[in-house]
Amino acid sequence: MRARVEHGAAAGDPTRPVLAIETAEDCERARHRIAALRDSTRGEDEEHELQALLDAVRNWESDHAARKG
Repeated sequence: MRARVEHGAAAGDPTRPVLAIETAEDCERARHRIAALRDSTRGEDEEHELQALLDAVRNWESDHAARKG
C-alpha cells in the first residue's frame, strides 16, 4: 500500500499514526482493512489503526470530491 505515515509528535498525537492515502487502489485496500478491523476484537493499537484509516479514507474522498466538483 502506498501511503505516508507519521508517528508521534509529528502527527500531533503521540499514540496514533496519521495516514495519507496516495492511490485509489490503496483507498480500496484501506476500506477492506477498516471492515476487517470493525469485525474483530480490537486492542488499543488496532483502535488507533482503525481511526487513522477512517481519517485517511475521509480525507481521500474529500480531496477527490473537490477535484471532481
